Amino acid sequence: MEIQANSPALMIQAHNLDAVRATLASAQQARTPEQHADVILQLSTAATQLLTPSR
Repeated sequence: MEIQANSPALMIQAHNLDAVRATLASAQQARTPEQHADVILQLSTAATQLLTPSR
């Protein structure tokens, strides 16, 4: 199956990849326990969104 360049699924995957990269950058910059907790919350939220079926 060929993926079209304008495929909504491809756009969603690209958006998710950007979110992962941004969260990774945040994790690498976190210095305090509060910042670490915030990154963990972001990762948890992102994982939940990835695992929740879209409607």
